[in-house]
Amino acid sequence: MKIALYGMPCAGKSTLMDKITDAKVINGSQELRRICGGSFSELSEEEKHQVRIKYTEYINGLKDEVIVSDGHYSFMENVAFTEADGDLYDIFIYLYCSPETLKERYVLSEKNAKFSDESIESIRQWQEFEISNLRDECHKRNKDFYVVSDNEEEQNMFLEFISLLREGFSSYDLATDICKQIMEQFNKQDILYIVDGDKTIITQDSYRFCCNGKTKIFDGDFYTGYQSFLFEKELQTASIDKSKIAEITINNEVYDIVASNNYVVLSSGIKDLWSDIAKAKNLGTVYASPYISADVKYYVIKQLREHGYTVFAYGDSKIDLYMLREADKGFLYIGKRISRSLKNESLSGLVSIYDHSVVVLADEDEEVQDDIAICKSNSGISGSRLAAAHVRLGEKIGKRISTVFPEKNMSILVLERGGRFFGDGVYMGAGGIFYSMNPKLDDTPVIKSERVVIVDSVINTGKSIMRIIEEIKKNNPGIDVVIAANVIQSEAVELFKDYLVFATRLSKNSFVGINQSKQTGKTGPDTADRLFNLIEKRY
Repeated sequence: MKIALYGMPCAGKSTLMDKITDAKVINGSQELRRICGGSFSELSEEEKHQVRIKYTEYINGLKDEVIVSDGHYSFMENVAFTEADGDLYDIFIYLYCSPETLKERYVLSEKNAKFSDESIESIRQWQEFEISNLRDECHKRNKDFYVVSDNEEEQNMFLEFISLLREGFSSYDLATDICKQIMEQFNKQDILYIVDGDKTIITQDSYRFCCNGKTKIFDGDFYTGYQSFLFEKELQTASIDKSKIAEITINNEVYDIVASNNYVVLSSGIKDLWSDIAKAKNLGTVYASPYISADVKYYVIKQLREHGYTVFAYGDSKIDLYMLREADKGFLYIGKRISRSLKNESLSGLVSIYDHSVVVLADEDEEVQDDIAICKSNSGISGSRLAAAHVRLGEKIGKRISTVFPEKNMSILVLERGGRFFGDGVYMGAGGIFYSMNPKLDDTPVIKSERVVIVDSVINTGKSIMRIIEEIKKNNPGIDVVIAANVIQSEAVELFKDYLVFATRLSKNSFVGINQSKQTGKTGPDTADRLFNLIEKRY
């Protein structure tokens, strides 16, 4: 068994390897210098590449039962990893160290002083680049990938983990076993639905709900088999309150889709607990184990597809992200807000599922009442004071939107003139890419992002919004549409039943906006005229 230990310069690989006593440990830097007969760093990139190839040949020739060798995936933009490395090792382990700590060590390190001027953000991006790409290399080759943090507690547990690997544990092999069981039960003719457990098929986190469980093991959002190993250890002292199972609720947003089809629940939770949940809630086939990591889920999907299955996958967080991307179609359940673990991830290609309801700010935030009063048509307030209230309310709506969707690959389309200032606020609160259009004068812009928020100040019938949606989808059929408005006429809400809607308030009033200062009969002051202080004081 050949294990590669990767990590950033000064991450602590040598310190960790010094603790390993039951395997042959190879110091990569020393061996590279020995092979080249001098200073490896002074070689050209081509010469370095050739020495690295010889190094892999040396490792491959060793006959020891377990070999652990350290190395580097990259040095900033220069990737040191080779295809030979990828083919050589059976297991890849990455030693994570916080960017702040790495920065401190670079300042104190003579050898790595050249990195001391890098910002913490630059170091963070470099490390994320290494972890992401090395994981992809493992996925491509059907090899195990694990992330270990550099804290002393985890390092001590790491030695026990090495013993577990020696005994034959493998995320890929676990996925293979699950895959075989699934194939014995389901044929290839029908679409197979693979569904995450916690917060996807059920609305709760079963560990938190039934065990009062709290853990920091997954705070790094790695979700590899090593975190699964630590979680399993933690669960050994967990106490299950089975009476709480009766209070668990099915997530009908997902269940109603999969229930009439062939589906399998794949959970990283407690096996016995999920067995009882499945019986109590009449769920189908459930596979549950703390060892079902993000990579296990990915490999289950990959192997099923390799065997000719069409797979749709459902999940809610980063532990599900790789399986969602690998599935023929991946569905991300967002609910009322996106999982914190997905904040910096691209969700391109995934279908979002969220609670289709109108989010009304006035129902939840008493602080907005003063601004709502300013915005009402009977306030008599126009100009910059009104515009400022629109901006403030829009920003609050934008911040609510940002709790549901990441700004990555999201566009904000503001409808002029009335939506101008409210839309500015939404953009300030939510971020994303900014577009604007006047529906009376402009063509609908071509929006290529995966999500668009259409913003207006007042929506009466909603028919013009629906026409804009139709135009947007002509150029981008898969785009996810969200609607945001300061005021929506209550009867228009039904028209938007297929979309998530954010509004400051709903109104039963419906009138035609014209240039007048007060509402009379079926006419009232035009919002845009009020915002731009163009009201003529007539009735």
